[in-house]
Amino acid sequence: KCRAECCKMGGPDFTEKEMKKVLKAGHKNLFNKVEENHYELKSKGGTCPYLTKKLSCGIHQVRPLMCKCWPVYSEYKNDKKKYVIIQCPLTPYLSKKNLEIMKKQASKLLRNLVEDVKTNLPKKDFKLIMKRFHKFKVKEWR
Repeated sequence: KCRAECCKMGGPDFTEKEMKKVLKAGHKNLFNKVEENHYELKSKGGTCPYLTKKLSCGIHQVRPLMCKCWPVYSEYKNDKKKYVIIQCPLTPYLSKKNLEIMKKQASKLLRNLVEDVKTNLPKKDFKLIMKRFHKFKVKEWR
């Protein structure tokens, strides 16, 4: 029912280890190297290339940490880590226990994957992805 709105934001960023895990599982190489230990997906019209026509994840078993902790996200302000909950269609159905698990996962996200907005995507795709992301409301969580 969520219509995979999170997957229509280009897809997650990956560490090298996560990227290799996807490739080892036999999935097609759809990655761009952004910098050392930072990979992004070659989005298709601003959508994760591993999103299936049925709006399910084609790499669910080997999805990266960034996907596992969605809709909980870590951010940095004044060198302090804080957590936010992105208000997507899934959010109202998550239990406090689920949210705590996701927060723990989000705490493991590498800072350069969530803080730096480095990309090799075409400007048109990046602009579309950011437009889609900014449609979500974000709530700070402690």
